[in-house]
Amino acid sequence: MNGLPGVILGGDTFCDVFRALYDHRCYWRLTDPDYCVSVMKAAYDGGCRAFDFSFAPVRDMFDTLRRQVDEPVIGLGNPTWLPGPKLHGKHLQYCRDRVVKTIVETRLSPADAALVRDNYRLNNCMVFGYDPAAELLSDADVAAIELDEAVFNARLNELDAADIYFIGGTDADWLFSLGRADILQRMAAIVRGRGKKSILLCHYSSVVLPAADAMGLDVDGYAAPVNIHWSWINTDEGRAAVRKATKPVIAFMAFASGGLNTSLEEAARYLREDCGVSGVLFGTTKPHNARASAQMLRAIYGA
Repeated sequence: MNGLPGVILGGDTFCDVFRALYDHRCYWRLTDPDYCVSVMKAAYDGGCRAFDFSFAPVRDMFDTLRRQVDEPVIGLGNPTWLPGPKLHGKHLQYCRDRVVKTIVETRLSPADAALVRDNYRLNNCMVFGYDPAAELLSDADVAAIELDEAVFNARLNELDAADIYFIGGTDADWLFSLGRADILQRMAAIVRGRGKKSILLCHYSSVVLPAADAMGLDVDGYAAPVNIHWSWINTDEGRAAVRKATKPVIAFMAFASGGLNTSLEEAARYLREDCGVSGVLFGTTKPHNARASAQMLRAIYGA
């Protein structure tokens, strides 16, 4: 329909950087590449034909799967961890405290700033955690942020099995919030120059998606966290941004709620029918869950 897959198995559960954030009971199984491939294969058996990977070891697992299966599969490279934006030679993600402090204190509305200070920085620290005592960025600091293109190209090369690349991640949240979306435009141009599609991945949906639409960011779609219970920064505005987006939106963290353990299909239909989402990127640690979730999502979203 829009050239993007409707069902994608996420690869973060299989990588060293993010594995510990998921099912601790499966942690040691998830250090075994053969086990990880078995989860991917179960998703394939359930109808999933698209697989996300952020690092070379998971890319290798995808290559193994690709050799084992009969039908073509799509690789989505996700180089959003340390992808190249830097401040004074330091990865922007290593300047997190100063960046988020600056955004909260100088870029957000008073209501959203209070929401981050009083709730998100404590309960969603992976996305919003920061030190209130951190030093603010100056205007000169913001102007000095630049893209290390050698680093970005190296990350793309690491994930060279990809047919589509995600760009942005937390860097997209921060760069849009700080008024430096020009760096994302350059990243999109580099991907386009390789003859590949790109998807802007963000977390601050209510901030990033309207701004990306307004500037005509040269990407093929968006990926945003949207859930039947929440979306960021402001819940209502986040969902509205997804509904209004002029490009297809893939939902991630779609099932990240304990209350959804017995209602995944309800959540998937809500995202499709109420939010207009075109696809879902889901994660799991067990083969039987991968197969069942893929079957359910394919019935709703297609391949």
